[in-house]
Amino acid sequence: MANADQSVLHLHPLVPTDLPTHPTLSAHQQSSPDTSSFIKRVLDEAVALVDSTIPQSFHSVSKSKTSPPSAASVELLSRSISASALPGHVKREGSSSSKGEAWFARRSVHEDAAKEGTASWAEFEDGLLRNHSANEMDYTPDVYDAYKVLEWDASQLGTVEGYEGVGMYIIEMCHHIPPPLSNRCFSVLVVTAHIPNRTSPNLPSFIDVQIPVDISGLQEAMYSNGKHKSEADTSQKKKPITMGQYTSVERVKLVEEEGKAKKEIVWEMATASDAKGTLPMAVQKMGVPGAIIKDVGFFLGWVARRRKTGA
Repeated sequence: MANADQSVLHLHPLVPTDLPTHPTLSAHQQSSPDTSSFIKRVLDEAVALVDSTIPQSFHSVSKSKTSPPSAASVELLSRSISASALPGHVKREGSSSSKGEAWFARRSVHEDAAKEGTASWAEFEDGLLRNHSANEMDYTPDVYDAYKVLEWDASQLGTVEGYEGVGMYIIEMCHHIPPPLSNRCFSVLVVTAHIPNRTSPNLPSFIDVQIPVDISGLQEAMYSNGKHKSEADTSQKKKPITMGQYTSVERVKLVEEEGKAKKEIVWEMATASDAKGTLPMAVQKMGVPGAIIKDVGFFLGWVARRRKTGA
């Protein structure tokens, strides 16, 4: 169980007793952390990752990757964390973190404009902050379901010191994988919020955090407990799946650089994952960088299509 002094941004999944109280979880929670304190801990750790850990501990792999139709180049970074360097609570035998974690990150800088090759701040906020997971399913070709298991409402979340507009929910994200491999589903806790912008204090910034959760014992889940095999509403959703794990942090901020006439949008993302099953980690490591780079183009292409249709 994670407690107040244990980091949460790892592949070892949280369990219901690690999470703030919720009616759907109550039968599985002998105890639970304070909601506001838990959210603040998650957000503080996520902000520290993008503000400190990435600049200090990740190394740049390439600064000029392309992701059409994005006009911006994408910088790719990585960091490997050995098992011995991980906190004890995340490297238990059988945990995805027990053999260490391979982290990949990307950074891209976009013109703040509602035009081809980029997007406005409002479009970034609407696409990546509001309805984050549902939108991800819309713009990512291989995601075929984003099943929301539960959500904390505003009255349950309360006030979180230092953050505004906080949202929190648990969702199962399902990805199509070409045969002979089975599809992959990931159950994650998603925390979103507006955060302080240390680069341009008068301009907005937001963050999305995703942490693996074990909800296999929840009747309300769809994929984690196998219920999809009989109760899903399409043949695609009823197909066999393998449950994987991932954690990620995505931070977007609007910045105003001295000497530049236009504001820019800095989009940063970092993730570690384990697709489980028979797919070797060495093969996974080769595929993740290309996938996270493609996401930039997928998102901006989706924004452009919505812009044209007035969605």
